[in-house]
Amino acid sequence: MPRVSRKVTNFVLRPAVLALALILGAAPAAATKVPPPADDAPDKVARLFFTEDPDAPRYAPPGYDFTIVEYMDYQCPACREANATLRQLTAEDKKVRIIFRDIPVFGPASEKAARVAIAAKYQNKYLAVHQALLQASRPLDDKKIEAAVRKAGADWDRLQADLRRHSTDIEDLIDRNMVQAEMLRFNGTPGFIIGSTLGFGAVKIGPIKEVIAKARARQAKSERGR
Repeated sequence: MPRVSRKVTNFVLRPAVLALALILGAAPAAATKVPPPADDAPDKVARLFFTEDPDAPRYAPPGYDFTIVEYMDYQCPACREANATLRQLTAEDKKVRIIFRDIPVFGPASEKAARVAIAAKYQNKYLAVHQALLQASRPLDDKKIEAAVRKAGADWDRLQADLRRHSTDIEDLIDRNMVQAEMLRFNGTPGFIIGSTLGFGAVKIGPIKEVIAKARARQAKSERGR
């Protein structure tokens, strides 16, 4: 998919419109399940729905000061390309948090891969399984998904038990992810919230770094003015 990025000052949510100026990079809120915000919700309340869902898997280094939310599918070619960009970014910038939102739009195999990846978090193997699934050959099937889990060093039998034990939480999380993607008008994958910018497609590291640098500069200016 081609890269499209647009600056946003508000998102749309009512069936179509919720004024929502995202304030990412602020200190995380207490972990609670966050329902969709009301149309007149304050910015900080609205932000939580996208960034502070405790069930959403994430990479969160100590002292992070910037958050990227990725909406992705394990069978999406552009998601695989974007994954390389995100890995490079987090290797070079130790203060970027990534929140992963599975929106399995490529069919049943994608749905299974999403559930499996999320279930892996219960044994602290989400990131390893996430990478293994993105590196598995396409199209995915049951054998490839299981092989990816085992390659990642996760316990397959425990994962099956976690899928059953946490099935409601996993399905509810995927449902919330799909709602968010619709709210943000992502009609494909991958989609990103990068600071106050929406990105779509196989985003490149240069534009992401530019957005981060500008956000940090604004934050530093704001702190000096206090």
